Amino acid sequence: MGFFKTIKGAFIEEVPSENYDIPTDLESVETVAVETDVELEGVNTNTLINDVYTQNDLFDMSHSIFKVEELIASLPKEMATDTKRASVLAILGSFNLTATEIVEDGEKRVGVLKGVKDKIDTGCKFTIADKEAQIEEFKKAIEALTVEIANEHEKMKKSDEIVSAEIAKVEALVNFVGGKN
Repeated sequence: MGFFKTIKGAFIEEVPSENYDIPTDLESVETVAVETDVELEGVNTNTLINDVYTQNDLFDMSHSIFKVEELIASLPKEMATDTKRASVLAILGSFNLTATEIVEDGEKRVGVLKGVKDKIDTGCKFTIADKEAQIEEFKKAIEALTVEIANEHEKMKKSDEIVSAEIAKVEALVNFVGGKN
């Protein structure tokens, strides 16, 4: 495995380097257009991404693009990007993962996520349009009811005037006959 050296009180394990067939840049990795028929059963924004990955058989993170994220996080922040990339690719090789597999996984995830986004957007736009149409119908109903209420107020006012006039007429006649006038 290796041997330990003591340098200023710290232990360093020397690990023999292995040669991996690693592309030095990702230009050699082919990009693949991913067309997917996405699955999405309901939208819960608290668990959306996890639900999408689970429902679309993308739940295995150990052989995914996220392995790269995990490896990047384990490297020093100060490490140069090219060195970091080469280190990540070398470590991926030790996990029997290739840059091509990882990129394909990432592209598949992006395809699924875009498909889900489109599906959610389309569903929400349909629902919004339906609710807006209902609101317009309710506005028309409110307007019609407002007209009916105004008509009822007018009918009540005219009826009150007519009935009040008749009451006054009848009372005047009663008072005339009764000698109160």
